Amino acid sequence: MNEAWFLSAALPIGATIGSYASTVALRAGRGEQATLGRSRCDGCGRGLGFLQTIPVLSFLLRRGACETCAAPIARIHLIGEVLGGAAVALAFLVATPWRAGLLSVLGLALLSSALIDARTRRLPDLLTVLIAAAGATLAWTRAPTDLALGVVAAIAAFGLLQFVRLAFRALRGHDGMGFGDVKLIVALCLWLGPAMAWAIVIAGLVGLAAIAVIRPRDRRAPFGPAIALGAWSVGLLLEAGVWPA
Repeated sequence: MNEAWFLSAALPIGATIGSYASTVALRAGRGEQATLGRSRCDGCGRGLGFLQTIPVLSFLLRRGACETCAAPIARIHLIGEVLGGAAVALAFLVATPWRAGLLSVLGLALLSSALIDARTRRLPDLLTVLIAAAGATLAWTRAPTDLALGVVAAIAAFGLLQFVRLAFRALRGHDGMGFGDVKLIVALCLWLGPAMAWAIVIAGLVGLAAIAVIRPRDRRAPFGPAIALGAWSVGLLLEAGVWPA
């Protein structure tokens, strides 16, 4: 009963945070003030009231378009809302309520980072710090030795990735991986420890698939979303006890 109550309260919060993250990503991608200002239609600029900003439901009721100008609502809003709610639901599915709450914070921070990176190719340091703090707390409460392994993994990952970045720059004249990606991987190592290696493998496969499907002109794609997906997949299995710590 308590778990159901926690989940029913947390789901709307997750969807709302996902919606906010998608708005920040869109505005930042256009060079606008990203974090402040009320919700508005991207087409006509009309301010949106409470009923027009209910996650998922308002999108469906408005049939994906503005009621005033009929401009289509960017699909990233619906994606952020659905994934935000899904992140919370999965957290409560695999963990006890208090751990699920902390896991939800980490998952929503990962989602926000992924959405913003997808639009701007930047990973906000504030979110990376939040991910590191939540991940370290989850590892410590699982077992103090897990956090110790996470610290060792983070140091090793930083050294290895920096070497790869510098070597790639020397050979190709530009970085093969952004420093924001390095910081995100290091932060996630505190949570996943050695298992982060598998998350990176998943991220690499997802990244290659994204390049093959999207076919960007510079043959490069934001790596943050792939890192987030790989780490979240491995992390959920770890929290569920399916993946060995």
